[in-house]
Amino acid sequence: MSSRWQNGLRNGTRGDRFVPTGWFVDRFRVLSYGFRVRSNVAYADEVFSRLLGPLRANGRGALPTYTLRDRGEGFTRRFVLHLGRSKIQEVVSPGSMLEGLIADFCRRAIESTELLAIHAGVVSVDGVAAVFPAPPDAGKTTLTAGLTRVGFEFLSDEVAAIDTETCLVHPFPRPVLMDPSSVDLLDGLGDQLPPAYEAFRRSRYHLAPDDLRPGALGGISRIGLVVVPAYRGGVATTVEPMSRADTLMHLANTAFNLERLGRPGFDALARVARDSRGYRLAIGDLGDAIAHVADLLRSEGTR
Repeated sequence: MSSRWQNGLRNGTRGDRFVPTGWFVDRFRVLSYGFRVRSNVAYADEVFSRLLGPLRANGRGALPTYTLRDRGEGFTRRFVLHLGRSKIQEVVSPGSMLEGLIADFCRRAIESTELLAIHAGVVSVDGVAAVFPAPPDAGKTTLTAGLTRVGFEFLSDEVAAIDTETCLVHPFPRPVLMDPSSVDLLDGLGDQLPPAYEAFRRSRYHLAPDDLRPGALGGISRIGLVVVPAYRGGVATTVEPMSRADTLMHLANTAFNLERLGRPGFDALARVARDSRGYRLAIGDLGDAIAHVADLLRSEGTR
């Protein structure tokens, strides 16, 4: 793996200071949080350019810098992740280090934003979004990925970033994290992933929106639907309307930063619950769930 990577190295500047031979360096931004990533890990250029491509930012000047370093053979924990001079983790696999990087910059982006951050997947069509607020393992990422595969626009599988003044939802395209079993549910997806991803895979896959469908990334959208998913294997897939009060409760319970934003954040949630339609979705079959949400979202777009 190292020899293949070394054959493709180059020196450069990329708008920063001199880039040492063997190092990937680029700049990114998530909401208001800007940062730089540098790495000498094999395949970093190919993998990071694709996975973090939607977050790439232009500019010059100092930024917080994540360094993902391969110290080479001879170290039990050969991969080290730093932010500046502070060590975040020392691990045995580049996949663990990538997960640590993504978790850290997402946390810092949420902590620094004035947008209301909801733990949710988000897709859209014709400027109208469906938000899927749910705890982990409820099926929101697989549902979001499935809808993206069939033609809907991807905004996020993790965070619905809502402007508290306009109540519009902004893209938060962190890399999508999927279990192999979920990837297998989406016909042909596993076979289409770049082979270099394997160098950074621990147990789960990281995917870019373009891996789900070329040109999938959507833009700022109006929230038309709030759909609360719950995976229940072996049962029929059903969808039922939800009251505004229940919609508001689910949004508030899955908010990352509602306490910090205070009244503006709560007022924004109340407006979203008032102006959108809320549903509960029991997911027994992914195809049926996709069809239900697609029908709801398309009908919302014609209102």
